[in-house]
Amino acid sequence: MAGRGRAVPAGSLVLAASLLAACGVGVAEGGPDLVGKAFVSTEVRGHDLVADSQVRLIFGEDTISAVAGCNTLSGGASWDGGTLAVDDALATTMMACSGELMDQDAWLEQLLLSGPTLNLDGETLTVGDDADGLTLEQE
Repeated sequence: MAGRGRAVPAGSLVLAASLLAACGVGVAEGGPDLVGKAFVSTEVRGHDLVADSQVRLIFGEDTISAVAGCNTLSGGASWDGGTLAVDDALATTMMACSGELMDQDAWLEQLLLSGPTLNLDGETLTVGDDADGLTLEQE
């Protein structure tokens, strides 16, 4: 798929995300303390999730990994001042999933690349705005 980043084996991304999440060091100034935390969606705005799917975000030091039901998206990121800034492109696994799940992956990738706001209130993370975004709970 054009514009989807480079292919990375799924096992490598899962291992990398787990290791990065375990590091738990460093906090971006002016942004929420997300390093070493994982969140799962409780509400989605601007997109209807495919039945029996959810969005999961994992934050490492200067990295983010995301799963929306099919592929794992992963890349460098920062969240200074409460705004998510993802590096130019996200690496992605290349699983063959239904068209609906592939579309959901694309929606999530676009949301993350759009520079959404981030707000952490206790264990509730809000990404984006009222029109297009997510509410997630810490796992």
